[in-house]
Amino acid sequence: MNRKNVFIIIGILLLGLIGSSLFFGWFTPKQEEEDKGKIVIEPPQGNGQESPKPQPGQDQGKSDDANKEENKGEGVFPGDKAYDFTLMDREGNEIDLSDLKGKVVFINFWTTWCKFCLAEMPQIQEVYEMYKDKNVALLAVNVLAAEKPGTQVGDVNQFIDERGYSFPVLYDVDGTVSVKYRVRAFPTTYILNKEGMIVEVVTGAMDKNTMIEKIENALNR
Repeated sequence: MNRKNVFIIIGILLLGLIGSSLFFGWFTPKQEEEDKGKIVIEPPQGNGQESPKPQPGQDQGKSDDANKEENKGEGVFPGDKAYDFTLMDREGNEIDLSDLKGKVVFINFWTTWCKFCLAEMPQIQEVYEMYKDKNVALLAVNVLAAEKPGTQVGDVNQFIDERGYSFPVLYDVDGTVSVKYRVRAFPTTYILNKEGMIVEVVTGAMDKNTMIEKIENALNR
């Protein structure tokens, strides 16, 4: 075999290896489990639901500058004012984050398939019972848009009922809130002080004592 043919064969093998790498790189599932008590995800792509459409009477004519000024200081990092949102609870009531000003707010983003979320739920229940009559609001936000295809609100309600949990559950049906809060792993928890400022962001599951420590820290801020 002459040298030219050897180079041709080597070139073909290299192209094959590169092609295989690209194929498996592109088509490997984006969801992966880590060893740090969290499951990393891609941003939710929706669950067959449409994004909320503007309602009559809402001001859609604000300039970009006006919107920027209105949202000045809001963000998703400690020290930022938390973005306001309105989500439905299990009874169909609208819950506005802004209405909870004056309370420390514990916001936990979760899904039913996340084993780390399930592991911390009993602790969340205990913490909820400890603080429910105090100046603390606990919101367990189910990201329905990131649930398995076909999962409905009723399925998640049943999931909660079967386990006997009584902490408040809200539904991020189309994933708008979790995307705005840049949730990239489950569970993710935001802890806000009484002024609605983000005190801590925790990615991954927490135990009861850690939750209490962080809530007490926010109460004293």
